[in-house]
Amino acid sequence: MTFYQLCTASPAAFQALQTCIDIHAHQGKAYEFQDCQMPAGCTPERTALGFLRQGESYTLYWRPMVTYRGKSPVLTVLFGRNVWRFDSFQALSARLQSLRREVEAGAPLRGRPLPRPERRTVSRRQTAVPEVWPPLYRRLTEELGKAVLGQEHAVEATAFRLYAHVGKQAPARPLSLIFHGPTGVGKSELGKALAPALERCCGKRYQFVWTELNTFTQSHSVHRLTGAPPGYVGYEDQPIFETVRRNPLTVFMFDELEKAHPEVLKVFMSILDEGRCTAHRADNSGERELDFRRCVFVFTTNADLTAAGGQRRLGFSGGDTPSESGGRQEKAASPAELAERLFEENEEARRAMVRQGVLTEIAGRFSGLIGFQQLDEAARLAITVKQIRSLGREYGLEITTVASETVQALAPGRDALSMRSSVSVLEGVLTPLFSQVPAGWKAFSLTGTPGQLRLLPDHCGRSSSVTELLATSSL
Repeated sequence: MTFYQLCTASPAAFQALQTCIDIHAHQGKAYEFQDCQMPAGCTPERTALGFLRQGESYTLYWRPMVTYRGKSPVLTVLFGRNVWRFDSFQALSARLQSLRREVEAGAPLRGRPLPRPERRTVSRRQTAVPEVWPPLYRRLTEELGKAVLGQEHAVEATAFRLYAHVGKQAPARPLSLIFHGPTGVGKSELGKALAPALERCCGKRYQFVWTELNTFTQSHSVHRLTGAPPGYVGYEDQPIFETVRRNPLTVFMFDELEKAHPEVLKVFMSILDEGRCTAHRADNSGERELDFRRCVFVFTTNADLTAAGGQRRLGFSGGDTPSESGGRQEKAASPAELAERLFEENEEARRAMVRQGVLTEIAGRFSGLIGFQQLDEAARLAITVKQIRSLGREYGLEITTVASETVQALAPGRDALSMRSSVSVLEGVLTPLFSQVPAGWKAFSLTGTPGQLRLLPDHCGRSSSVTELLATSSL
């Protein structure tokens, strides 16, 4: 690849390039051309040239540092440093296109299309500013980011809250989080990923308890949490909160908070504030108090808790479809900046909860209210690849590569209600192909479009990451 080809690429090529950069960004990686021919007058003549997305900004870099001894003052300024940051990809592509005349004179490969970039990814640590984040926070962010794609800010905010909580030697109360945003964007997936991520990062065993609050629509259903009084129906049934006796390191996830009866929310007040509650039944030692101080409580809701949040009520009520969330946010530069940003977002979400019918004393009990965004195109593509690989494993297949045209054809459009619904579509399209694979073959590449899909045996059998699977776009 040459620097000239990059500067003279077509709009379609730049769009494909942006897709590749964004997909790699979801995994915290840069996207790099390993051997790029630089303009005449540059030393060295060939370098690695890469792109890194951070929030909404894009960084262009080359390594090692290039020395320019040509006659162009524009290129002299350009190669005076090896890292350039732009507010958007449009600004980056416009800057590259503006260099066309400057690099034209020494372009040996004019007119050829850009080749595919080498399948090499570079860790964000190799290209970003020196790290100021605690190691545990970075490990949690990395683990959670593998499970949930397209929600960088929610992952960072959740990892920050977890890091602050598990680092306490004697916590006074449990960590309580509300994941709010549109349906099917990863709220429940992130909640399910917490316990495994904490186990891997902290080296302790966490148990996970998942409850659907759409079955708590009656006031008496609160007894399923703490237990029914003696003589009442359900007294012999084990209440949900009893699980904390077995392991105080428990992640409780309660889905669809807006479906629960208001009395259910009140049950959580003392637990989230004091970290304790009294059970109706004592344990074998006669102790009735349940200790939740080391637990993590996660609640999910489709309610819009942004500043523009409507009148959809939380707690035993319906309402309008939540509005689409706002734009993406840049990554905070330091823990202090992230903490300040999360405080402002929490206060905004608390006010939205009160507007939507939640008592102020309940809204103030939650540690963090974390918003989820609508998924962009790059996230939908990456999630589609993840779903294809997951479906393949159900048939005993390892999908090592998925062609770009295949992903584009199978990914849901912007008007899809959620990524969850696309699983059934993929099953209908891919099951006839996956179910007829002869015995003996395990690793395959998936190519083609619906109606012409093909599985090509991968003799190497090398498993690629999601981002590597998508690094096949012809630029």
